[in-house]
Amino acid sequence: MKRFILPAILLLGFLLRVLWIDKVPVGFTPDEASFGYDAYSILHTGRDQWGNFLPTTLKSFGDYKSPLYAYLTIPSVAIFGLNVFAVRIPNAIVGALAVYVVYLLIKEVFTSLGIKGSWRYAIMGAFLVSINSWTVMMSRGAFEANLVTLFIPLGIYLFLKKKYNLSALVFGLTLFTYHSAKLITPIVVFGLVAIFWRQLQRIDIRKLMFPLLILLLFIAMFAYSQVVGGAGRINERIIFQGALEEGAKAKIELIQKGTNPTFAKLLHNKYQVVAQRFVTNYLQYFSFRFLFTRGAAETTYGMIPGVGVLYIFEGILLLGLIPAVFDKRTRKIVLIFLVWLFVAPIPAALATGVGFSANRAEAMVPVLQILEVFGVYGLGVLLSRFDKKVISLASFVFALFVIFQIQHVFRVYFTSSPLVAAPGMLSGNIEVAAWLYQNSDGKNVIISRKLSEPQIYVAFANKWDPGNYQNATRDWKVETWVDQIPVYSLGKYTFKNIDLKTDIKIPNTLVVGLPEEFLPGQTPVKIFYFPDGRKSIEVLDTSLKQYASTN
Repeated sequence: MKRFILPAILLLGFLLRVLWIDKVPVGFTPDEASFGYDAYSILHTGRDQWGNFLPTTLKSFGDYKSPLYAYLTIPSVAIFGLNVFAVRIPNAIVGALAVYVVYLLIKEVFTSLGIKGSWRYAIMGAFLVSINSWTVMMSRGAFEANLVTLFIPLGIYLFLKKKYNLSALVFGLTLFTYHSAKLITPIVVFGLVAIFWRQLQRIDIRKLMFPLLILLLFIAMFAYSQVVGGAGRINERIIFQGALEEGAKAKIELIQKGTNPTFAKLLHNKYQVVAQRFVTNYLQYFSFRFLFTRGAAETTYGMIPGVGVLYIFEGILLLGLIPAVFDKRTRKIVLIFLVWLFVAPIPAALATGVGFSANRAEAMVPVLQILEVFGVYGLGVLLSRFDKKVISLASFVFALFVIFQIQHVFRVYFTSSPLVAAPGMLSGNIEVAAWLYQNSDGKNVIISRKLSEPQIYVAFANKWDPGNYQNATRDWKVETWVDQIPVYSLGKYTFKNIDLKTDIKIPNTLVVGLPEEFLPGQTPVKIFYFPDGRKSIEVLDTSLKQYASTN
């Protein structure tokens, strides 16, 4: 029976991530379509959508994404074709593999500590990761932040197993997974080297040269990617933006109220603004609201507001860290994992936005689940003083609570999330692009720029020839973001703001936009709906002439 437990957990983790993956999360974001099309383009031409050969950063829409997810998607696109399933399945596999890697890591750590039953603790860790709603939801879309949940623990595990070459390779690749990994990975590597410095000193230096060269090669590639544009995304999203103006405004208001200028400057300046922003942002990722009640604030990454990123029972397990920290055997290793946990939200705290961003802080997974396992150990130390019958009864009640919470969260996710997440996941965008591919023969097409990067949906649905697409992007003359170009085109498709007075007079043309961009009384040839029945996108056919006056 014992030998079937781990395979059952791995199967559970995989099924939770892969079932109905092309339908839940509902919708398909521009970032997902971009990763898929870049994989398709590299597969056929060796170049991304902008014509860059085997890029170390993806220009995408001008936001410069980390490239690893696109490269991982190439095999599935080659096998299944360019579709939603092919683009999302690599992340489901990564999420399932993370379950197994966490099992290996916990077993290695507990064995090295001489704790009996290391296999049981490893099984607990694997189960906790397999059913954690945060990592499951992030594994079901082409969300590159989820790669960190596999690569960081894998790098640590290989290091602990003294497979330094492979560990260096994995940590090097981690730099190209997601923006947050660019800060977290060096800290983790430095921490490992510092902790195991004496052990490393006893190794022949020649055996460490090759992993060092691997790391240096990846660092050089990473530095190059920042030079060619990878730092642009970070600079645009960092909390330093506007700090000087905000501090100056508050300072002037104080001075106008009679405060001494020097004292006002000490109270309000750009450093004070940045520090305040950072502390506020950072603490929200350890708030009860984020962890247990409301969860993520946005639906654009497959998460659903109103569901905490952790179960309540996980919080109970984390309470067991208190005795684990004071236990001589586990104190040092627990502190190491706590450092990882406290470092993980720093990139999210440094970024602007709505906050409570589950994708930016996802490096907190799976270290939270690893710490929960240490919490189980700590609780075991405390409960060992109680009667076994009491422990058995408490364990049974706790197990029922665990089952109730898990079924509730996933029932909500698979049944209610399409209603909640559809607008944030831009439901309708890929569907309208596919419809246009089938129904626009012989017609010109005008698509509103308000549909959010509509050109990538057109390229994805049409399986647009990559060489032709690369030629088109050269004419767009993008200096910042694609959606800031007033008018641009791809074949018969023109992307611009809709001007009804002009556009409906263009013969034989389909005009595509949001419902609010059209006037009452105009009869669409096609309407796309959100799952809750609200209109998502409308298509007008100018050849039908069934419109009300635009005056």
